[in-house]
Amino acid sequence: MACAAALRGVRVSAQPEGGPALPSTAPAEERDRRLNRAIRPLLVQYVLAFTGYLSLTPVLAVLVRDGWHQSGLVVGLALMVFSCSSRAGSIVLSPWLEGRSGVRVLLLANLLSGSCFLTMSVAHSVLPLIVLLAAGGTGVSLNGLVVRSVVAEWTSGSPAQVTAFAKLNVMLNLAAAVGPLIGTAVLDTDAPWRLMVVIAAGYYAAALSMLFVVRKEGKGFERGGKRFSLRQYWTALRSSPFLRHVVLVSTVGWVLYAQMYSALPLYLFATAGSKLQVATYFTMSALIIVVLQIPASKGVARLMEAHGVALTTVIGTGMGCFAAAFAVLALSGGNPVATYAAVATFTLGEILFAPSVDTAFAKSRDKSTGSFVAVYTGKQFTLATGEGLGMLLGGGFFEYVRGVFSPTVYWAAFAAAGAVAAAGTVLRRVRMPSV
Repeated sequence: MACAAALRGVRVSAQPEGGPALPSTAPAEERDRRLNRAIRPLLVQYVLAFTGYLSLTPVLAVLVRDGWHQSGLVVGLALMVFSCSSRAGSIVLSPWLEGRSGVRVLLLANLLSGSCFLTMSVAHSVLPLIVLLAAGGTGVSLNGLVVRSVVAEWTSGSPAQVTAFAKLNVMLNLAAAVGPLIGTAVLDTDAPWRLMVVIAAGYYAAALSMLFVVRKEGKGFERGGKRFSLRQYWTALRSSPFLRHVVLVSTVGWVLYAQMYSALPLYLFATAGSKLQVATYFTMSALIIVVLQIPASKGVARLMEAHGVALTTVIGTGMGCFAAAFAVLALSGGNPVATYAAVATFTLGEILFAPSVDTAFAKSRDKSTGSFVAVYTGKQFTLATGEGLGMLLGGGFFEYVRGVFSPTVYWAAFAAAGAVAAAGTVLRRVRMPSV
């Protein structure tokens, strides 16, 4: 969930800490078995940590509003801070990672997030709430960044690398399916501390799993890797019209996407018949992604190759799905069948939008834009900016519009804005750099 490219050129030991390196004559099968055993604790901590994160994200708006009795403005601010820190916090701390152990960073990241969420069970006035969400989100971001770097280096040059990253993706989708069920089941706005204790326990369990690795760890991140530079990124933006277009389009897209975890939970808790029903919307979304993401991506790739479909057309189509989902919500009147259809449509938009944006940022690099690190790390700042603004609107402005007008007005406004953005993205043609 964070940008692993921020540490490109900053490496960890290429051998797992589970024992001495195997001789080069060792059978490949045995080497792969050793690698798979070595990353098991990483997978365990990953699913525990992100189950906690995805237990909190869908219910955070309701928790802040009804559990801790904060205003709509504070709800929006809390969502924005948590979104920005969990997306981009690791980038800010990337210089600190130099020379440090990747596994020890994972241990500290889990302890940081767990301690912050546990403290929120007793300290939730405005200032402590914002500070703790920022720090806890930074721990989430560090986890997502470092675990991929560690796995990449441990499995470097091995066929096990593909399997290892596939397992990470499976763990993330498992967390996305189970997390909302836990969050909505445990959430009690009369006793909000219960959910925070459960989430903190998950992070402490993730930290405990790292203790099986940390005592055997070898060297850490090497110094001297190229880091993200705002000046370098600004240079890339000035020299590349395509990159500027991608930044603008993706920022708008992430504003639309953020409604899934800000305005939508507030709406669902007001219209759904039970907390379990609320959870099923998010679980359904995760399962749709598990089933359709790979075949949909392959289909898009074939269309682009065989029929010359532009990448920006795919991005715009994803944004159009977001707009269509908002239109369905505006017309649904709280009908659960229509709401399921809206969430499914929204998820289809995510399947098209998110990987296409990653690809667009990757393709925006040419000789004039310089380092891939600058370009792709800038993608994380774009994501944090767009999603943060969207969370602020979904948490704060939605409450205002619902109180003064109705949710229909809010969804209709976002449907119209999304449709305009989608049309502009599809119709405008910007030359893609040659790579």
